Amino acid sequence: MSTDLATLPITPLARVTANEQLLKAIGPHVERHYVKDIKGRRYVMVAGAQAVATGLGLTTSTESLRYVEATDSLPGYWEACAAVLNERGTVVARGLGCVFDDEHTWENRPQFARQMMAQTRATGRALKGVVGWSFALLGAESSLAEEMPADEAPAVPAPPKRIESSARTVQAPASTELALAGKPPRPRGATLQAVIAEVDEKVSKAGKPYWRVAVEEPTGTRWMTSFRPVDPGVVGRKMVLVMGTTAKGDTVVEDVYEAASEEVPF
Repeated sequence: MSTDLATLPITPLARVTANEQLLKAIGPHVERHYVKDIKGRRYVMVAGAQAVATGLGLTTSTESLRYVEATDSLPGYWEACAAVLNERGTVVARGLGCVFDDEHTWENRPQFARQMMAQTRATGRALKGVVGWSFALLGAESSLAEEMPADEAPAVPAPPKRIESSARTVQAPASTELALAGKPPRPRGATLQAVIAEVDEKVSKAGKPYWRVAVEEPTGTRWMTSFRPVDPGVVGRKMVLVMGTTAKGDTVVEDVYEAASEEVPF
């Protein structure tokens, strides 16, 4: 009788070894892009948990999304159910996520942004059940960054100051990463105010990373490219995008920041 080796159960030692090899390969990437420092503690973002899950051959899917009307005891809320599937398409975990109408961070956000966050929370809960073990090995807390309450979130960076020029008003960099040390800031291009629908990190054929940023506009979703890192944590938030032009004349995103309310009346 022949035996299919693919059907043999993996031993605990072999699984631990495989997990260690996975984190050795993908851990630095997750730590660099998908770990947030909140109140002096490190938290993995849902996108980071997805990166670990992908390395294990797992994918995620939203199974349901609905709005639940308010009752006498509860405000209305968006509810999503997400699932984690293995390579054979079998569901190995599920998670439920909600965004309530009375949440301080979300009560004034558009409905589609609340929908996306409900799905993000559900995906995080589902992933936590299968890759939560990796958080400790990454030196992070057991909770995901998106699970932290609004009052625990890190302070929003101060908006860039305006520098008056004899020719026009230009924007100073939002961080030192956007200017060379000892040199004056470059003039900025036009700005766009929009809700970030999605952030997708990619790698070019030359091996250089770049980011695809989707924004919601009245006519639909618009995708743009940034060659500077864009934090996935801005998804669902209304931001200011600073536009620029490459040497070839292509329009790109040079910076993404949240402006003060008196500067940008959202």
